[in-house]
Amino acid sequence: MMPQTGLMPRTGLLPLRGPLLALAALACCVVGVITGVASVAVHEKNWLLFLLALAAPLSCALALRPGWLRCGFVAGWVALLFVALQTRPEGDYVVMSSPRGYLLLAGALVLIVLAVVTLPRPGRAAESEPEKRPT
Repeated sequence: MMPQTGLMPRTGLLPLRGPLLALAALACCVVGVITGVASVAVHEKNWLLFLLALAAPLSCALALRPGWLRCGFVAGWVALLFVALQTRPEGDYVVMSSPRGYLLLAGALVLIVLAVVTLPRPGRAAESEPEKRPT
């Protein structure tokens, strides 16, 4: 049995908790917004860029650890997309009602489902710790 050091298995890193976790989630949200800007900017150029516009946020979300980090990234990306869906002052839209626009919106829904489904259950950390009995 390996000694308990408080480090995460296989990474050697300390787990993020408290203010550090909130700061990391905020940074992931900013990265999500930047990725969303890039996705919205190139989604109507051609199909290859459109596929990359969907693959980039999906791969980033899958690479992040489930929990606040993944939710922060997805929240930033989806928030930017929903802002882009609003009518511009000129009366047109950034995301048009074309197949690519609808697929971009479907990609946002997939990211939301991915973030919510992979959230750890409350109390899961307490369940994984061995029960301490008074001796």
